[in-house]
Amino acid sequence: MEKRKLFIYSRFLVYGAIFVFLYVLQCTPGFLEIMEVKPILLIPAAITLAMFEGEFIGGLYGAFAGLLCGLSSTMIYGFDAILLLAMTVAGGLLVIYLMRRTLITAYLLVFVAMLMRCSLAYFFGYGIWGFENGLSIFWRSTVWVILYSTLLTPLFFWMWKRVCGFF
Repeated sequence: MEKRKLFIYSRFLVYGAIFVFLYVLQCTPGFLEIMEVKPILLIPAAITLAMFEGEFIGGLYGAFAGLLCGLSSTMIYGFDAILLLAMTVAGGLLVIYLMRRTLITAYLLVFVAMLMRCSLAYFFGYGIWGFENGLSIFWRSTVWVILYSTLLTPLFFWMWKRVCGFF
């Protein structure tokens, strides 16, 4: 019984260490940066983990990923945590009850999550204040962050498939 508990705790520690490692990579200056656009690594990682682990574990690690994202975000701290909690729970439930666990499903869920998060961040950061050329900020940076982060989905899908299969 003790070995089983130790195995479960080590699984969750490995998941947490992966999220911290992804946060460090995400905040590293110049890493994966293409034409001044950096991907958000934690959102696809949290969504794809929820696809493999279900809504409860996915929601917990989604909130953890949101708290890490909030450390380097310009939004109010906790905004990303609440948003990612809701998105990972919804993604986990969709995969359990309505969708299959495929790469296409992962692309769809990550794209919708990135679109919602980045659109809300744009709205509260720029849109609500009525900046001049605010729409050009959306097209020049926000859209590319959404697409770039979504394109990294297979990396996280296969990573979680291997890690969850191991445990």
